[in-house]
Amino acid sequence: MKTVPFSDILAGVCQLAGLDRVTLNDKSFAAIRDFSSRRLSVIWDREEWPDLNRFFSTWPGLPVSDVSIIPVDLITESDEPILAENDEVILAETAENVIDAVIQFDLTFRRIYLQDFAEDRFKKGTIGESYVSFFNPFYLTLEDGTKQAINSKQYQFTYTTLTDDIGEYIETIKISVPFSSESYSTYTGPNSPLTTKVVFEKNKQLLIQLPSNALQGLGVWNQDPRKTTRAVPVSFLVEDFTDQDMLTSEDEVNYLRIDTSDERAVQYRIPPTRLTGYGYDELVTYSRNAQVYFDAGQLNGLYNPTKKGMPSIGNFFTASDNVPTGVTPANQTQDYWQIVEIPARFRDYMCNSVTADFLKSEGRAEEAMVFEQLAETAIQQQIDVLIRQQGQVQRLNMVYTY
Repeated sequence: MKTVPFSDILAGVCQLAGLDRVTLNDKSFAAIRDFSSRRLSVIWDREEWPDLNRFFSTWPGLPVSDVSIIPVDLITESDEPILAENDEVILAETAENVIDAVIQFDLTFRRIYLQDFAEDRFKKGTIGESYVSFFNPFYLTLEDGTKQAINSKQYQFTYTTLTDDIGEYIETIKISVPFSSESYSTYTGPNSPLTTKVVFEKNKQLLIQLPSNALQGLGVWNQDPRKTTRAVPVSFLVEDFTDQDMLTSEDEVNYLRIDTSDERAVQYRIPPTRLTGYGYDELVTYSRNAQVYFDAGQLNGLYNPTKKGMPSIGNFFTASDNVPTGVTPANQTQDYWQIVEIPARFRDYMCNSVTADFLKSEGRAEEAMVFEQLAETAIQQQIDVLIRQQGQVQRLNMVYTY
C-alpha cells in the first residue's frame, strides 16, 4: 500500500498545534506518538479501506504437515533386505496392492480431541472404524508412473495420540493407499495452496485459521469476489482457541468455522499500526520487538531534520531480532528492522485529529473542536476518493442469475 512517513505527520501536528519542532523533546514527541497510535486504531475500523484488506483461498480442515510412506521390504530367510542391481531395496506388494502411509498433522492448529468424536466412539473404542476425507489432495506415484490423488475415496485409519491439559488428541493417522514408493505432499503453512487438509467424518472441524497478521475475518465466499460477480457469501462463526495448549505456536490466531468442506475465499483485515518507540540511539542494544523512531533521510533518530541537504523520511521501525549496538534501520533490512507502515490516505486525518487531541490535553478545547471537524472532513474526502473518483463500489452478490 501507499504509505506516508511519520515525519510528515509529526511536522504537520507541530505546525498546527504551535509546537517548535526544533526544541521538541521526548515528552512532547511521546504525546504526539501516543495520540497518533490511538487515532490509527480509530480510523482503522471506521470504513472498509482497501489498503487494509487482504484475501486468500484455502480449504477447511486439519492441515497435513508431512506424509511418510512405510515401505514393505522383500527379505531373505535371514531377514536381510533383497537389493536390486543398483543396490536399492526391492519393495514388496501386499495381496491388496496397497502400502501404509503415515499422515502427520500440524499440531499448532486446533487439535482433534478423542472426546469430541460423535456417537461415543471414544468410549466404545471405535474411532478408527470411522473415516477421514482428504481435500486439496497430495499425489502418489503409482508403479506405472502415473499420479493418483489421495482424495479418490474415504479411508479408515489407525492413529497415535498425545495429551495436553484438555485431553487426548490425534497426532498422526495411518491409512492404506495404493502401492507407491513416494508421495508429493508439501507443507508451507495452514493456508498454503499446496497444503492438504483432513476432515474426520465423526469429528468434523471445518475450520480455517486466519493468518497471524489478521485482525479480524470480514467475509467468506464460495469464490474469490475479486474475480467474479457470482461469488456467494458463506456464513461463518469466529472462534478462539487460546485455552488450548499450543506448545509450538508463537502467534495468537483466530479461526473461522464454516459448514462445508469446499474451497473458500476469505477476506480479512490486518491489525492497526501501533506506535511505541522513541528516537533511535546508536549506543543502545535493542531487543526483539523493540521499536524506534529513525529518519532514513537524515540517518539519525532526531525529531527535527538538521541536515539541510538531505530529505526527512522518519518512520518507526520494529526490531525483528536482537539488534547489536550501532546497527541502524537505514537500509530497512528485515534481518534486524521492519518498517511500521501508515497508509497515505490517513495523512490529513492524522494531522488534524492528533492536533485536536494535543490541544485537548493542553486545555484548549474550543480550538480542538475546529480540528476535529477538519479531521472528519478528511475522512469524508477519502471516502469520496474511493467511491466517486476511483469508483470502488463493492460488487453485487448475484445468487440467482436467471
